[in-house]
Amino acid sequence: EVESYNNDPLYLQGLDHPGAQIVSLKLTGPNFQKWSRSVKIALRRKGKLGFIDGSCAKPAPNSLKFEQWIKCDSMVVSWLLNSMLPELSEAFLYVNSTQELWDELTERFGESNGPLLYHLEKEIAELYHGGDSVAVYYTKLKKLWDEMTDMLDVSVCTCPKTCPSVKKNQELDQR
Repeated sequence: EVESYNNDPLYLQGLDHPGAQIVSLKLTGPNFQKWSRSVKIALRRKGKLGFIDGSCAKPAPNSLKFEQWIKCDSMVVSWLLNSMLPELSEAFLYVNSTQELWDELTERFGESNGPLLYHLEKEIAELYHGGDSVAVYYTKLKKLWDEMTDMLDVSVCTCPKTCPSVKKNQELDQR
């Protein structure tokens, strides 16, 4: 019975409160990719990822779950605002939902991947083994690859070669 509550995205645990810091990294703007990855991991752990991706949809106002959804959504908004620099969080105080906040943050900080992608590609190309051990060198390289993969949102797909995802991945492979 307790397990079913823990899997419900509308369930709030005793330690869940509006002032909680769910990630240690504060959003500064330029670090959006790393910050968003950290936030997604934390929200997935808490069963609240659906509030940013829309999969935990707002129930109808006459639904029994409506008030609980509002409470949970407000809690997630609080967590996100607490994980930003104060001057950034003030700009987003008046959003109406977690998904609206996430969409605005993504639009403002996540869409200009071109320069960041170029910077990562340059870092990878210029990464020098130097005096580092193979393990340290590989760890640095893997971190950069993972950042680039996350930024590109490379998806694995088994559909026909005409699929937009397949075409996008083929274009990326040609780089």
